[in-house]
Amino acid sequence: MLSSMLLRASGSTWRQLRAAWQPAFAPASLAGYLPLMTGCADQLARRLEAKATAAAGATAGGGSSVDMWRELGGMTLQVVGSTAYGVDFHSINEEDQAGSGSGSATATAGATAAAKGRGDDGYGKQLAAACGQIFRYGSPVHGSPYLRVAMLFPELRSLLLTLAHTLPDEKFTILTKARTRLCNTVFQLIDSWKQQHSAEGATAAGASSGKPDAGAGQSNNGVGAAATGGRGLSGVAPGSFLDLMLGHRQGGGSGSGGKKAEGEEGVEHAPLTDEQVAGQVQLFILAGYETTANALAFAVYCIATHPEVESRLLREVDDVLPGSDQLPGESDLPRLAYTEAVVNEALRLFPPAHLTSRVVPPGETLTVGGYTIPGGTAVYLPMYLAHRDPAVWPRAEEFLPERFLPSSPQYESLQPRGAAQQHAHAPFGYGSRMCIGYKFAMQEAKVALATLYRRLTFTLEPGQQPLKLVASVTMSPRGGLHVTPVPRRKL
Repeated sequence: MLSSMLLRASGSTWRQLRAAWQPAFAPASLAGYLPLMTGCADQLARRLEAKATAAAGATAGGGSSVDMWRELGGMTLQVVGSTAYGVDFHSINEEDQAGSGSGSATATAGATAAAKGRGDDGYGKQLAAACGQIFRYGSPVHGSPYLRVAMLFPELRSLLLTLAHTLPDEKFTILTKARTRLCNTVFQLIDSWKQQHSAEGATAAGASSGKPDAGAGQSNNGVGAAATGGRGLSGVAPGSFLDLMLGHRQGGGSGSGGKKAEGEEGVEHAPLTDEQVAGQVQLFILAGYETTANALAFAVYCIATHPEVESRLLREVDDVLPGSDQLPGESDLPRLAYTEAVVNEALRLFPPAHLTSRVVPPGETLTVGGYTIPGGTAVYLPMYLAHRDPAVWPRAEEFLPERFLPSSPQYESLQPRGAAQQHAHAPFGYGSRMCIGYKFAMQEAKVALATLYRRLTFTLEPGQQPLKLVASVTMSPRGGLHVTPVPRRKL
């Protein structure tokens, strides 16, 4: 199933999967997601505002520190759940949500126990813990020694795989359990959709036999509701990412919901299997959860350390959203130009996807800087370093959103230099394999910042400058981002 993810696929399989993903990021779909994004961001803003106001009243003017990275992780998981699957993961209001990268077996056990006690409400905590552990312990840097040895000696992977499952260490055990938890939840979502639609084609058969239809409650690999203790999720909403993929698969065709991928006109693909659908859903959860939370946390850090940027951002937000309860609408997005520039500059200095890679085609060689790289070799490109290269970027280490604002007088002087200019800024990669969800991520980030700063500003807790980083599967703030939310208006 992991090999069937869009991220790892190649050739005709990659084209088939990319075609299946495209309808989820079409303009009409993005517009449909917008109210859900604003609703989640507003829910977080009101929660933080209420906490800050209550803490200030209780301590005669003192504030209440929060881990903004963890709070944003709850929000982005909520966005993923509501837009991609149409189910509520209840992740914003989880007071003790297991943080990304915590890696605590005790916290994981507590999250699972809490989920069993609260039924549906526990999925936000379970998924947040699982996603964080997969990101941290799926990395050779922070994960099991087996992963590091496998990276250094790929010819031993088959043997190492057997050893790891026979004699697992603690980190490998955490990773395996997290993957299983996420996998089971995804298959249960698929089963939930089948149950919703079983009445259309299998009601008569089920009534006559006295048994449920096999497709209604069990995935074709036997993993589903039974594996998660029989606790059902809410129905998958029409128009969600999962609904689009499963609905079109049921009808066959190109796997793209009627919309062909670029260059794919006239090409027919086989319907996706359950495993392929589950692989795409897992990728959407993982890609839409931590990377966006990291990007927003970095943006909050950059704004908090640059008062002049904060002042200009607040002026734009107040101008575009003047009403006390006004949230960003589709027509407001183009007017949030400085907000978008802030996001882009934060992504330049702190790209969550700090590495991207390509593979030299088998049978060919590649020469770079005098070095010859044989076919089949993976080549890793460090975007964090490329984004800070002083040979390319003027004032490379400074946070200057104006470099992404064409209306600014500073714009031309801050543009990247030379032949590298076209691909100098690549937080989502580039080329045909550029992140397919980049428009989704940018829309969510703009909406979240505008909605949060409409109600609040954030003051860094002491000891966080310069920001400490950890580079695993993604780059994130080490130990979180601890801030004091400051309400901008009285409740």
